[in-house]
Amino acid sequence: MKWLITFCMALFLFSSCHNYKKDVEQLQIERDSISSKAAVKDSSIVEYLNDFNEILATLDSIKRVEKMVTVQSVRGREMNYRQKQLILEDITLLNQLIQQNKEQIINLQKKLNRANYKIGNLNSTIAELERMVNNLEKQVDDKDVEIVALAKQVEKLTKNITVLNEKIVVIESESAAKTSTIKKQTLELNQAYYAYGTIKELRDNGVVERSGGLAGIGRSTTIKEDFNREYFTEVDIRKFNFIPLMVKKAEVVSVHTAGSFYISGEKTADTLFIDNKTEFWKASRFLVIVTK
Repeated sequence: MKWLITFCMALFLFSSCHNYKKDVEQLQIERDSISSKAAVKDSSIVEYLNDFNEILATLDSIKRVEKMVTVQSVRGREMNYRQKQLILEDITLLNQLIQQNKEQIINLQKKLNRANYKIGNLNSTIAELERMVNNLEKQVDDKDVEIVALAKQVEKLTKNITVLNEKIVVIESESAAKTSTIKKQTLELNQAYYAYGTIKELRDNGVVERSGGLAGIGRSTTIKEDFNREYFTEVDIRKFNFIPLMVKKAEVVSVHTAGSFYISGEKTADTLFIDNKTEFWKASRFLVIVTK
């Protein structure tokens, strides 16, 4: 019994010598460390969630652009050049968004791999996001095939337009040539010439000649076979209606249908009027008038 009493007294003396203050300080240090780690963990969680929200926002943008491309693609089989260009631009934007999304997921995955703790189901959510992006990439690949076909159609359309423009140029050139020919032919069909003057003037300029008669009596005035065409004045018979003469006498020596013209004036020859152009110019397109 004495040994038990002795043991208890020794244990009491040993306990009374322990430094509890150091134990309290150690516990405080451990508590501060735990609080600091918790703060870092909370900050990391906030950062991961922000990255996560950015990824979701990019995915929403991808879905909206993908929907626009789909709607534009199925709107009609035949699309004009501008519509095809818009689809190409949307596909380019879609590729850029997917690339941006992939980079965001890679960065978030790296942050998680560097962390020495797990944050709930965030890793599984990242894996789901990666699966979604892969699916979207496959859809974009399918769209790329469609875009290649569209690009070929655009190229074919461009070639067709080029060929069409070349044909138009040829047609316009041919049309201009035909118009010029028709204009020239029309002008030629309506060309006529006239010359007037005294016998001496017309003879000296190689227009008329005197023949027949005896000793200058009964001789007639006629147009030379090889008359000088340069002496004549060119006119358009559609606009040519009369010639002012203002001489004492005037005689038409070229061949024209009787009744298709007349010379006005009682004692003088004032003006030659053409009444019927078709009949007047039927026999000859060269009018020669001898004046006195």
